[in-house]
Amino acid sequence: MSFVARLMGNADRDGEPSGTQARPLDSLTDGAIDTLSSVIRVMGDESFPVDGEMDPDTFVEVCREYSSHVANGTPVESAGIEACPQGVRQWAMVRQFYADRRKAEKSFVSERLNDYRSVVADLVSGLRSIGERDQATESTVLGNLQNIEEAIGRGLMPEIREALSVTFEQVRETFAEQKRHYESQLSELNERMLNLRQDLVAAREEMKRDSLTGAYNRRAFDASILQSLNTRFILNQAATLALIDLDNFKEINDRYGHAAGDEVLRQVGECLARAFIRKGDFVSRYGGDEFAVILNDTSAANSTKLVERFLGYVREVRIPDAPDEAIASCSIGYTELETADCVKSAVERADEALYVAKKEGRDRAVLGPPTPD
Repeated sequence: MSFVARLMGNADRDGEPSGTQARPLDSLTDGAIDTLSSVIRVMGDESFPVDGEMDPDTFVEVCREYSSHVANGTPVESAGIEACPQGVRQWAMVRQFYADRRKAEKSFVSERLNDYRSVVADLVSGLRSIGERDQATESTVLGNLQNIEEAIGRGLMPEIREALSVTFEQVRETFAEQKRHYESQLSELNERMLNLRQDLVAAREEMKRDSLTGAYNRRAFDASILQSLNTRFILNQAATLALIDLDNFKEINDRYGHAAGDEVLRQVGECLARAFIRKGDFVSRYGGDEFAVILNDTSAANSTKLVERFLGYVREVRIPDAPDEAIASCSIGYTELETADCVKSAVERADEALYVAKKEGRDRAVLGPPTPD
């Protein structure tokens, strides 16, 4: 297929470029388009709320539309980009979308950094102001006490009464003003700290990601599988759980080193991101060389194509420093969640299917049978 044909690419009914299922992405054009598609998708998956922009879930969905448009020439309904029989990409709009988002993120981060600096500066200024006000109050009180002492020394009761009256009034006003000032400062600082706390919550959500593979971590999986089971029970919505294990990963570490093993894990993480791109797909790192994928609103039958596509992507992963250009592979056990399932039963059923896949020769996916009635 020529460069132009691939770039303009016809799309088949499933939204995949025709002819790409049977051959690896080994051309410069394929790699460039696939990389750009991944960059836009990751921009959505790893995004954070930006003031004045669309909500995060909507932005993720829009990024997926643009990612699919770049990969397959599909429409982007949110931007008014229609489907074209020849699969023509609207490159100018893709560039504008990416540039606008990056500018918005840069502005957002710059403003937040300035806010943080401002909070620190205000806190320091407030502490200094408290010290200065305390010193001023002390000077005022000492001055008034001195006036009272002088009046007492002269023994004139009218002067003593006047000095006491002035002193009491000034002290009352001074402390009342300090109280108003402190309450105002505390109110402003509380509001700013609330905003900071919200930002920290958002940052904590990002920490649920595994730093090496980009997938969610085990704790995030535990919460997500429980939510999927509840949805299955209440709404009878189909969902599929897939457990993925790298084949012979210990041998990779022992033979080529842990750095090579980490690189394989990183590339497998990229394959997961490429294969499971829908909004409801949840990908997590389940253990050292194990991953778990939850395909919400997807039956086991409809999951087969997705897991097989992932296996195909992994077969393109080359092990670093391997003189024989050894490739990686994965085994998968997957099962559809059932209404009566708990976390343990669902995981055990998928794990049993994974064991069968390993036993049958690895580099394959096995669908676990449903629980007998």
